[in-house]
Amino acid sequence: MNPLPLARNIAESVQALAQTLLASEYAEQDLESLLRQAGELTREVEYYTCAAVQDARQKGTSWETVAAAASVSAATARSRWAEKTVRRRLERRAAEQLALRQRDPITPPAPLRTDGQSGAQPSDRAANKLAAALSHLHRSSGLTIRQVAESTDLSPSFVSRIMSGERLPNWPAVETLADLFKGDSDELAVLWENAHGMTPPARQPLPDAAARLNAALRGLYLAAASPSPQRIHEASGCTLGVPMINDILEGRTIPDWRTTASFVQAVGGTPTDLRPLWESVHYAFLVFLDPVDGDAPLPPPLSAGNDRTTPDGQDPDQDQEQGDPS
Repeated sequence: MNPLPLARNIAESVQALAQTLLASEYAEQDLESLLRQAGELTREVEYYTCAAVQDARQKGTSWETVAAAASVSAATARSRWAEKTVRRRLERRAAEQLALRQRDPITPPAPLRTDGQSGAQPSDRAANKLAAALSHLHRSSGLTIRQVAESTDLSPSFVSRIMSGERLPNWPAVETLADLFKGDSDELAVLWENAHGMTPPARQPLPDAAARLNAALRGLYLAAASPSPQRIHEASGCTLGVPMINDILEGRTIPDWRTTASFVQAVGGTPTDLRPLWESVHYAFLVFLDPVDGDAPLPPPLSAGNDRTTPDGQDPDQDQEQGDPS
């Protein structure tokens, strides 16, 4: 049996789309936006039906049972949800989601806060998490701001503003600081890219997509000051077991969405920000390509080079303050 039911993944997407539509209603968005989101939700429900029937058939459910559940004839059920037909529809869904990401690569807005104001944008949240992760690594290193500045080409004031989140560093600075603090810059890569509004290629090999997801989870863990697995267990409302938390942190498993969302919330992140990364990992399931066992090991963390630039190809912080040459 497929360890990750197709219908369950699409149902989670339906839930996310419904939550986004509700948030848009509260935000009083224009009718065109509301109807577009409603159309996306309707299409996703139709894809869910196809996937639910496919899952049931793979478990041995007869066409007569499917027909009774859907209130149609057995002949209609066979015609409407034949395996080849379902596969074509789910492949079309994958193509539609690719087009959506290319058109609107930013994660849908978070629901309104209790004070009625719009929540922070994903890039702002990522920038804050990046600063928190670097600050945690700095504290763990035991170095003073002046010692950090003396060991790099950065001025003390600029280092201080990086740690406080007032300035967003370029990638070479992130690598330099992570190395100085005995940290792993790969774990900061996704936070840095998201903070600059950068998006990964829409289609990635499964190992690359899995490595990005693991790096993002590790980055959020650092931003939360590396809490113990027991603290994460408690913060998740005891829904995550310590062994699972260790497996996630060590990159030994690709968690399902519910587990991923619970972990992200437990370390202070926003699940909707991680949803595109998680979906990239599980695209193979949705198009019946190279299924991966739910507990399959992840490849090594994403390698982060020195050539990271913003979407326009420019260094995101060319005016970065340097140390006093004298």
